Amino acid sequence: MKKGSLILMIIAGMFIWLGGLLTYGLGVNDIIPVPRPDLIVVGTSLIGISLIVSGACDLFGKKTKEMQIEENDERNIALGNATMASGFKAMNVTISVALFALIFTGYMTVVPCFTIIGAFTIGQIVFIIRLWHLHKTM
Repeated sequence: MKKGSLILMIIAGMFIWLGGLLTYGLGVNDIIPVPRPDLIVVGTSLIGISLIVSGACDLFGKKTKEMQIEENDERNIALGNATMASGFKAMNVTISVALFALIFTGYMTVVPCFTIIGAFTIGQIVFIIRLWHLHKTM
């Protein structure tokens, strides 16, 4: 990742982490009703800290000249893209199967169901638009 996006990731992680802590600490959960305010702190802390650590490790990790050359090697880029494509296909199948299983066993409620379906649909739309764009430009 580029340095600017890593810094943005760290800043976003700090905002998410501190936002969750302040939401619970300042009593905002009394103003805005939340079913489980304790989970806001846990969830935002985990998400924020993971973004901060991930961005900081990539940002402050020193790379040798050989590592930079290896990272920009076309073969390694192609291998990385192929593994991401396989991961995307596996994620699509597992999300579809898990969603089907949760809906038909009665564990899925309406809001999480449509949230997951929406996220899945956005991923598919981005895939189709990117594929169309690459076919058009190449």
